[in-house]
Amino acid sequence: MLLTHKRADRVSTVRVQEALRDKGYASGHTDGRYGITTMKAVVAFQNDNKLDPTGRVDDDLFAMIVDGAKAPAKKAPAKKAPAKKTEAKKEPVKKEPAKKAPAKKAPAKKPAAKKPAAKKG
Repeated sequence: MLLTHKRADRVSTVRVQEALRDKGYASGHTDGRYGITTMKAVVAFQNDNKLDPTGRVDDDLFAMIVDGAKAPAKKAPAKKAPAKKTEAKKEPVKKEPAKKAPAKKAPAKKPAAKKPAAKKG
């Protein structure tokens, strides 16, 4: 389950709103709509519990807010070992002289059509 301002079901949202209100977080009206006020209350709860303040309610956060469960232990991100630098012997690169492209010939011009002579008279 995931509750956000874009996607939320009303029954779960009401439960979150009621639990937040009971814990002292102003979540606005208990109307089942996950609006900006509910999101601000969720962010305040996340900040107070040293969680990432996303404003989203996932299953773990739902259990914390509604059931009073403890925050899941955060795992420290695994550190990558630095890449080993291997020095490969580089062979000198031989540059070949650039080949010139054959010159393009201009298209042959057609002789201009003669204009009919104007009649005098």
